Amino acid sequence: MRVIHFLAASALLLLATEAVAADRPNLVFILADDMGFSDLGCYGGEIETPNLDALAANGLRSTEFYNTARCWPTRATLMTGRYRNGLDDGPTVAEMLKKSGYQTAIAGKWHLGGDDQSPYRRGFDDFYGTIEGGGSYWDPPSLTRNDQPVEPDSPGYYYTDKIGAEAARQIRELATSGKPFFHYVAFTAPHWPMHAPEATIRKYLDRYRGGWEVLRQQRYERMLEMGLIDRKRWPLPPPEPDVRDWETIPHKDWHVRNMAVYAAMIDHLDQAVGQVVNALKETDQLDNTLIIFCSDNGACSEHLSGNAWKTAINVLEKARKEGRPITVGDDPSVPNGGPDTFGSVGRDWANAQNTPLPRYKGNVRAGGTLTPAIFHWPARIPADARGTVVADRGHVVDLMATAGELAGTKMPENQGRSLVPMLTGRSLDPDFPYYFNHQHTHAIIRGNFKLVREGKEPWRLFDLSKDKTETRDLAADHPARVEELKKLWNSFPDPGR
Repeated sequence: MRVIHFLAASALLLLATEAVAADRPNLVFILADDMGFSDLGCYGGEIETPNLDALAANGLRSTEFYNTARCWPTRATLMTGRYRNGLDDGPTVAEMLKKSGYQTAIAGKWHLGGDDQSPYRRGFDDFYGTIEGGGSYWDPPSLTRNDQPVEPDSPGYYYTDKIGAEAARQIRELATSGKPFFHYVAFTAPHWPMHAPEATIRKYLDRYRGGWEVLRQQRYERMLEMGLIDRKRWPLPPPEPDVRDWETIPHKDWHVRNMAVYAAMIDHLDQAVGQVVNALKETDQLDNTLIIFCSDNGACSEHLSGNAWKTAINVLEKARKEGRPITVGDDPSVPNGGPDTFGSVGRDWANAQNTPLPRYKGNVRAGGTLTPAIFHWPARIPADARGTVVADRGHVVDLMATAGELAGTKMPENQGRSLVPMLTGRSLDPDFPYYFNHQHTHAIIRGNFKLVREGKEPWRLFDLSKDKTETRDLAADHPARVEELKKLWNSFPDPGR
């Protein structure tokens, strides 16, 4: 009888465990790299992004979701739930979810260390992607499958497309077990170098012949028409001081092509997202999957010079062996886009990509840290909320806590908070503080106010409830508020300070 009772108890425990697992959603985090605030169609952009637009139309879009202003700190913060510049001894979200019965997989860019810190050793059961931060899309450096180096496997190989295909494969395999899964899709697009298939580039050439100033105004007006923003709270700031007058610059065709390549890179990113969504549909997993999409920082103002050869070293070495010339850096005599180039889109277009925000990647002003963010979860996002814009504030530091609540597991002490209330029709506490510290730029956001310091300049204060684009410094009007936020920022334990 004891054996029968033991077997019956085991069966009941197994059924209970399976029931809990069935109630827990799959989690798919999708991260773009160096993408501007207004690039997607659903954020006012002219780039064709039907798959992400569809997720937004059936989910939520945020106008106040933040990152850390740079790729590897954002990825470390997402993985650990703590403001970090890299992984530490604490567990990753993948390791914690794996302990609670989730399957785990990653496709794309890691950029958080190799060897013992590689994704295959930090909680992910299936990895296809790159260990390093960037490089050729035609022949990516540090390309790895699980823990083994691999090479591109087809003549027409393009990294963004391959990320989509591998992510779809992983999802189809994960869906066969009946257990929930955590999947991380980490693109390098649209980070330089500017590489994209020629046919897609040509689709966009005519869209940018008016220049960056015209594009910025067009995007701003479209965002207003969509109701994504309003003119009163989102005034369009003047162009950044280093943006040039389109009418006076030489090599206009070369600049037009650079933006067309950038657009093509996002077009292929969206196609890859489509592969992910289709895999979820085919396996009947879409309804019970929370998809979160955002970017690791804002648009990139960097111009590559010939000194970029260090980043392009793998491309140069292979090209030399094959007797092919490679153009490294921005050379107006060489059209960007192909495998023998290694150039960038630059600050002038980046200002338009970030419409209507100030600054760029690497700076904690809104243009560096405010990201388009999409949340899609048919099983739990209320039907009457789908397609709406949410103004509740969130940050990538919150994703570990969010995953923990949904997985029903206690996460290690972290510095974020769960976003589940926002996803299920409730509100988040607006006084929860968020901290920013990157490249000698510092900020804290709490309640309506954002306190910012750039380099050795004095602290500035912005009221985000009235001035989302940070155009009116109120520090002189609210000295007590400035001191309160300074004290809070200075007391925060940030290892990057």
